[in-house]
Amino acid sequence: MEIKWLIQIEYKKMKLQRFGKQVAVANFAIIFLTLITKFLLSTPDNTSITALSTVSIIDTFVKSVFIVWQAVLIANIIVDEFKSKTALLLFSYPIKRNHILASKLLLTVVLTFGGMLITMVFVNMTMLALNMVLPFIDYHISINDIILLGITTITSICMGMTPLFIGMLNKSTVTTVVSSIAIVSLTVGTGIGDGARMINILPVSFVLGVIGISLAYIAIKKISTDDTTF
Repeated sequence: MEIKWLIQIEYKKMKLQRFGKQVAVANFAIIFLTLITKFLLSTPDNTSITALSTVSIIDTFVKSVFIVWQAVLIANIIVDEFKSKTALLLFSYPIKRNHILASKLLLTVVLTFGGMLITMVFVNMTMLALNMVLPFIDYHISINDIILLGITTITSICMGMTPLFIGMLNKSTVTTVVSSIAIVSLTVGTGIGDGARMINILPVSFVLGVIGISLAYIAIKKISTDDTTF
């Protein structure tokens, strides 16, 4: 209950309207980028020059945007508070340190998952509708695609906790965000040409998720026991 209360307090400090605007901008940006990508990959007779599907392109953009966005949230909500020393004030309250940190991290996870889910549904529905008027979209999705998207969305968010550990090594918000970009490049961007991305290989995806959770746990435990030297 204490963590739930802390999450509610942290959430009230954030502006819901700003969060909504950011997700809306991400939605339309991903739609635009998907249309451009599909158009560039199409031939004059509106057939694709690669086997890369519209769903795969959408998935790549959504995961790339929100993994980095998750790192930005972690940088602002957690790392920056240590950089500015305001976290020391939080730790002066009669509340367990690991509960404070866990609530902040859980909030980033909930917001990221919500943003990814909304965007994934909205962009895919939009592309399905545009497929009826734009031949080069060639949109199709199967049950297996939906299951894969669901699993890898969860594992990618878990993997997105990794920048917390990296950013807290030197209490740098820049390092936190840059590390997320590197993670996206290696796991989501690699193999985009044929769809064989690391994040889509389920055993690898699970391992990346476990690594992300483990590093986040280590970071929280380290900060909770010795925040002055971490």
